[in-house]
Amino acid sequence: MAGTTDLISLPEIAELAAVQRPVVTTWRRRYPGFPAPAQTDRGRPLFKAREVVDWLVDTGRAERQSIEPDLRLHVLSCLALQAGASSGAGRRRALNPKELISATTALICLHYLDDEPLRPEGYTDRHVIEALRERATEVDWDDELLRSEIEAMPFEAAWLAEVVDELIEAAWGAAQAYERVLAARHRFGVPQLYEEAVVPQLGRLMVELSGIREHADLHGLVQVADPHAGVGDLLMAARQALGEHEPVMFAAEANRLLARLARRRLVVHGVSRGSWQLDIAAGRPPGTPAADVVLMRLPYRPAEARTDLDPFAELVELTRALTPGQTAVVCGPAELLVGSLPPYKPAARSRNDLLATGRVEAVVQLPGGIMPFRPGYQSALWVLRHEEAPEWQGRVLLADVSDRPLTDNVVEDLVFDVTTWRREGHQPDQHLRAYASQVRIADLTAPRRPLTARRPATLRDLTRDRRVTVAELADAEVELNRLAEPRPQLRTHVAARDEIQRAPTKSIAALVRDGHLALLKGSRIAADHVSADGHNPVIGPAEMTGGAQIGARRIDRAVFAQRYPRARLTEPGDVLVTVTPRLRAYHDEPGFSVVDYPTRVLRILPDGRDRFTPRVLEALVNAVQKQRPSGAVRAAARLADLQLPLLSPADVARLDALLAAMEARRNLARRELALLDDLGRRAVAGLTDGTLTITEGPPLAGPPHRDQQD
Repeated sequence: MAGTTDLISLPEIAELAAVQRPVVTTWRRRYPGFPAPAQTDRGRPLFKAREVVDWLVDTGRAERQSIEPDLRLHVLSCLALQAGASSGAGRRRALNPKELISATTALICLHYLDDEPLRPEGYTDRHVIEALRERATEVDWDDELLRSEIEAMPFEAAWLAEVVDELIEAAWGAAQAYERVLAARHRFGVPQLYEEAVVPQLGRLMVELSGIREHADLHGLVQVADPHAGVGDLLMAARQALGEHEPVMFAAEANRLLARLARRRLVVHGVSRGSWQLDIAAGRPPGTPAADVVLMRLPYRPAEARTDLDPFAELVELTRALTPGQTAVVCGPAELLVGSLPPYKPAARSRNDLLATGRVEAVVQLPGGIMPFRPGYQSALWVLRHEEAPEWQGRVLLADVSDRPLTDNVVEDLVFDVTTWRREGHQPDQHLRAYASQVRIADLTAPRRPLTARRPATLRDLTRDRRVTVAELADAEVELNRLAEPRPQLRTHVAARDEIQRAPTKSIAALVRDGHLALLKGSRIAADHVSADGHNPVIGPAEMTGGAQIGARRIDRAVFAQRYPRARLTEPGDVLVTVTPRLRAYHDEPGFSVVDYPTRVLRILPDGRDRFTPRVLEALVNAVQKQRPSGAVRAAARLADLQLPLLSPADVARLDALLAAMEARRNLARRELALLDDLGRRAVAGLTDGTLTITEGPPLAGPPHRDQQD
């Protein structure tokens, strides 16, 4: 490490520029303008950090507004590692690493609360510290946030105020500066800060599985609890997911350093001090039983002690306290939550008892590396939810994504699998699950039975576990039988008119001029920007005409925002239309899609809602032919020239209801076909592999065979 914070080594330059270490050596050799070493420390060249930053910005390898905060963090992390390195430490070595991180975050919080510079011009070191102590007393007289940290700062640490001022300015705000510090927590040499850190993908998964946004939209207020808060990673994930809603938070953390860091973090992010309670204590915080959402991370235990403990005692108490509509999402060691526990272990009996309550909604095995400080630590999730009358009583969802990284797409698919399974307002038969499989709880309580069921992709995967396959086939039979029950008859109520009354027509161009519709252009999306793992679907002529499946082509939201700044995503209810290779319309019900040229968008404006609905507009465009306008030699080639029938508002409403009923029946048919394909595939694979057998004759549901008729 550099002997002074103004110097930086080659590995630190690589980290600052977000490149591999050999790249920096190539820069030194290839570009004469690269800064020369300022000094050498035990054979290692050291460079002036400011000169390196200027060179990176001037050559276009970094943006100043993004690299300046990292430079300030480099200074702070260097100070943390150098603290106490020698008895003759200079003025900048007056704080040890814990004191430095505490003082830095306290100063950021103080700057946020009173919105004043931390080091005014012309102040001596003594005056700076005295002024900071007075300000800390004014904003935090009861020492709930920062008073003790600032009062503990010696006069020799006044330089820190100027560094924090620069960090806040470079990061464009106190909240952003605070997150920059926590994102670099591993640099400060304080293991408590990062050994229990929650990666953003895991925090987002836990929060969205809890249904926190739906609860806030429905009730207007949501209470969130975290019994082991740490520095507040899960609380902040909940805060970000709620958007304009501000939750009421209850939390506890036994470590005083982490608890006060979490308190300051909530404050700088604008969470009012009256809407949270974060106790410095172990165990459940006050208000946890009454919380609508509980986000719990079981504390880490060494591998040799995990199976000897019974962490389910805390979960049993938490599960009993859940009232209808409340949810708890728990993250813990996979060995306990999904592993095959010996029957003599207390945890095995407690886990079976918990499963028998019917409040375990889903069990998800996570990939390794979720805890960066412990890459070999395998973890899993439990979703606990109290439903008054769950639709799938006696069953639980099992998902296993341990073989893939926890990307945004995987998170979205997992959330969709769980939240559309049995929660109120959803119809499970209309959704195909990507990763989860419903399994009977009775099949999971056998000794040494792991709680895992991965959706198979190959014949070998299909027959890996005979008991899981049989359980899933039984569930498929139940759902198929339910789908085969008599359905309400579809009545169109179509009748013949006594006299033919052809609906008047108007061109799309005229409807646009009248303010009924808006016609928007698509964007030319480069092929190398499209992949199968992006965030937003790309819809073009191939998807519109059936040449490709909707959602097969996707684009990353960051690439879309950077490469196509003028393009816009579709809104829910937009109708996409293409005229090449043939006229076709598609109703983009969920929205948030990218329209690929030459596909265009028809958007119904407020003045046109009595003439069209998205379903009706889609049907009318698909039914219309390319007419020849009056006086024209050939049929319309432009979308704007197409003539659309204008139905009466009453006919529009009735037609929309009919189309909605037809779509519902179509979804049931798709679901039934998918289940039949999966059922046959699994049965054939099991018989071929020798792991399954059919004990009786095949239960044919169709007409009898010719031999039987004879």
